[in-house]
Amino acid sequence: MWNGSNKFFRRGLWNGITFSGALDASHNSVFEVNFVYNEDELYYAFKMIDKSIFSMAVLNKTRSSLELLTWSQTTQNWNVYSYVPRDQCDSYGLCGVYGNCITTQLLSCQCLEGFKPKSTGYREWSQGCMRNKVLNYSKLDGFIKFNGLKSPDATNSWVNKSMNLEQCRVKCLENTSCMAYSNFDIRGRGSGCAMWFGDLIDIKQSSNNVQDLFIRMSASELGWFRLRNLLPRGQRVLGFLICSGVLSSVLDFDLGSIDGFGKFSVTVLMSCVVAFLYMPGGKNARSFWLGSDQLRSNLEIFSRG
Repeated sequence: MWNGSNKFFRRGLWNGITFSGALDASHNSVFEVNFVYNEDELYYAFKMIDKSIFSMAVLNKTRSSLELLTWSQTTQNWNVYSYVPRDQCDSYGLCGVYGNCITTQLLSCQCLEGFKPKSTGYREWSQGCMRNKVLNYSKLDGFIKFNGLKSPDATNSWVNKSMNLEQCRVKCLENTSCMAYSNFDIRGRGSGCAMWFGDLIDIKQSSNNVQDLFIRMSASELGWFRLRNLLPRGQRVLGFLICSGVLSSVLDFDLGSIDGFGKFSVTVLMSCVVAFLYMPGGKNARSFWLGSDQLRSNLEIFSRG
């Protein structure tokens, strides 16, 4: 929906069952929907299952809403069966780029994981969010899976119905403008490829959408996510690094140096482990250790960022 030249409301990408930002329509017993997308045409249609019910869709200028009305033979009036937008999170781009609107929260706008607010102003979300770690714009980047979101604005997107999810990931990673990808159709095991280019906007928490959205992240951000996933979930965690090493010195004289002083180089051989203390359920602290091999693999990921 548009308000003049401004986007006002968006339903989300079609996922094979319904629109990603719509209420659950998979078990709808009132009307059935039909979405057609091919090389020749693109359209969405619905029809009432009960043929005796009359319905129509209208734009209500007073309420700034799109309403589905049904006729009541009893009252001889049109009744509102459904309408959009339904809440403040349906307002287009309310939380800015990479912001997630959550209707159940007092402060509805929050940044997606891996992002932080651009503005320090209280409740100032027009600028949206920015990354915690800048992208490498290379194959060192990766993706983090998000679930239960209305898909971002598809103005700058691309769809291929024949690709699988892995092919979609590879193609998105090769394009430095590609910021996210997902299956186009979530039915069965999922099929097709949808990719988004540029900043992602108009995202809303949508528990009815089970479509996974994979958002591009830097290697260093991925390293933190992977390290965090090794730890017990839902616990308060304190971490510290324990290192032991051997300090060896090598005296390397340089005959060409000033005043005859030699060059002195130092080599440090270190072996480290990282320890985490966590308190399950507020009880006694327990420890969780990552050995040097596990730590090395994660530090390598961090160093790439």
